[in-house]
Formats: sequence, structure tokens, C-alpha cells
Amino acid sequence: LEALCNEPRDKYLRRIDRAKRKEYPRRSAEDWTKAAYAASDIVERLRAEIKDAVPRIHVRDVSSESFIERFEAPGAPALIDGLTTLWDANERWTLDRLLADYGAERFKVGEDDDGYAVYVKMRYFLRYMLETNDDSPLYVFDSSFADRAGTRSMRRDYSLPSYFTDDLFRLVGERRRPPHRWFVLGPRRSGSYIHIDPLGTSAWNALLQGDKCWALFPPDVPKEVVQPKHAGGREAISWFAHVYPQLAASDNPAHRPVTVIQRAGETMFVPGGWWHVVLNLDVTVAVTQNFCSHTNFNAVWLRTRKSRPKMSEKLREQLRLHEPKLYERTKHLADVADAGNASSSSSSSSSSSSSSSDSESASRSPASVRGRARARRDSRSRSRSRRRSPR
Repeated sequence: LEALCNEPRDKYLRRIDRAKRKEYPRRSAEDWTKAAYAASDIVERLRAEIKDAVPRIHVRDVSSESFIERFEAPGAPALIDGLTTLWDANERWTLDRLLADYGAERFKVGEDDDGYAVYVKMRYFLRYMLETNDDSPLYVFDSSFADRAGTRSMRRDYSLPSYFTDDLFRLVGERRRPPHRWFVLGPRRSGSYIHIDPLGTSAWNALLQGDKCWALFPPDVPKEVVQPKHAGGREAISWFAHVYPQLAASDNPAHRPVTVIQRAGETMFVPGGWWHVVLNLDVTVAVTQNFCSHTNFNAVWLRTRKSRPKMSEKLREQLRLHEPKLYERTKHLADVADAGNASSSSSSSSSSSSSSSDSESASRSPASVRGRARARRDSRSRSRSRRRSPR
């Protein structure tokens, strides 16, 4: 990494500037640093002030059955130690190894106004991480790393944590299921704005390096409470600077965030429907996945049936063949309306990806992507959130 930072700067700066212009074409170079968060003490204040309000457990002390009973079924967040101990990613996803093994590979750092992914080579992004003074820096949140030829070997560096092997969306196949796993790499001050993960899915986020600051809210907290209008914009660090102090001191206990600082080696469980915002307090390396399980099936089914009707039909067909009890449950849920939060799509970044969408997509061609994106272009350009995914 030292040699990387000593290389000529011109090409590296051009690549980073091009990525910034693609993702935020209306943001000037000065806008990236106008709040001067890099020179402030906000990260240190959060380290000192954040209360650890999420239960911590170790996998050796809690069986899978007990985890479902205590956390997944009631929908309670948890921070779990010991799930990643045996992963090869602990050695293979260090910054030096990422540079050596994937330095020439491109990773997704966002999307342009037409919905196309914006990529940066790993070697350029690593240098950017170490040198940036941006208020809310670019953030690798890549949902296709396991599919591309140059990076698919990363999928073998980790395994599904023992609590989260139940994955019903696998029944519809990789082509039809929505994006569900992300490689996450971000500098200090990067993060994901407040959001709910898509389709009612739950998520796990395994942190291999650095610290993440989390603030979470139960599903019944209104959107206008957690996403108030404020001067800072739709960035995680702006939320912690402007919104968090108000909610932490709220007279209504239900509006106070559930907070925790996640350490390297810990895995966060985020129940479906929970609002969450995540800020990287250091350079962080993580992997995150969303899932539909037997436990959260009802909520996920209702949202999927509404938002992705074609996928839901395929899932129902597969449930009839492989999960007949769940297939029968879909019949009982036929007249049940989705009572979940209407804003159940993810703004992504640390917990989920902007490429995840609750809307059914019959075609993934470039023309279809452009057509869907143009309808959202103006509002997205005005109020873009720093992505999953998620996490």
C-alpha cells in the first residue's frame, strides 16, 4: 500500500473524479468537502457517545434454535461473535491482499442517472480510501462480485453463517432472485443512509476490519421521524451529524435509536422491516446478505407477491415442489394485505444495494434499465442516498 500511494497521482485522480462525476453529475468538486467533516471530531464523538444497546452473543453459547426464538422470530437485532472465525476472508480480504489479488479488477461504487453501475479499479479505490478528505466518500457496495470472472473466487472465501443458512429465495434461481449479497469496502465517514431492506428480508452483515456505527429503529417508527428534512443531505454522516442528536434526546422513547458500534469479527443481524443507518468509523471490509427464511416468510411473501409478482409465482411453484407447508401457507395468506412499511425498498450502501428494487423487472436489458431510470432521474439526482447493504 505504501508503494501504491507513492505512484504518480494523475491517473488515479482522473479515475476517481470520473466516478464521482458519473454518480453525482450535479455535485461540484468543492461540494464533496464543503461540510469539512474530515477535519471535525464527529467520528471521535460518536465513538465516545454511542451506547451499546444491541445484545451481544457468541455463537458457541446460543444454538440456532435458540437464536430463532430469541432474535429472529420476535424481530430483535443482535450482534454475534464467532461466526466468521474460520473464514479464509480474514486473511484474503486484508487491504494488502485485495491490492495484490484484485488490484486490476473493477468494483461498483454507485450508479449513474441512467441506472448503469459506476466502477473503479480496486487499486485506485484503495488509494482513495487512504487519502480522501471527502465528507461522505465513495463506497464499494458490489452485488456482482461473486459472478464476475475476475472476482468470483471471493465467494469461496466465506460461508453462510450457521444462523443464516435458511435461504428460500434460492428456489427461484440466481437469475430471477433479486441481488442479495454484497462485498462492502469503505473509508472512514462513508456509509448508508437510513433505509429499510427490500421485500421485508432480514440481513446479516459480517465485519472483517474496522468499526461500524449503527442506529436502528423498529418497523413501527414513522418514516418522517427517521428521515426528517435537514440541511445535511441524504448521507449517513449527515444523518449522524444532524438527525441523530435530536432523536437521541427525543421526549418520545420510541423515537430514540437503538445504537451499537460493531467491531471486527462481529456479525450484525438486522430483522426485516427495521430502519437502519450505518457509518464507517474506520476503513472497513465486510460482506452482507439479505435472506428470506421460514421464520420471516410471511412478511417477505406478502411484499414479494405485491412488488415482484412474476418472481412470487415462480417461488410459489417451487414451494409446492420442495416446501409444501409453506405452499399451503401462501393460500392462507391470499387475502392478507401487506401491512409493512410502505417504504420497504433499500437505499442501500452498507446493508443493501441500490440495484435491489422492490419493483418487478420483466427485462434487465440496457433499454429497460434506462426507461425505468429516466422516470426517477430528477428526484434521484436531488436526493441520492449513499449506498447499501447492505449493509
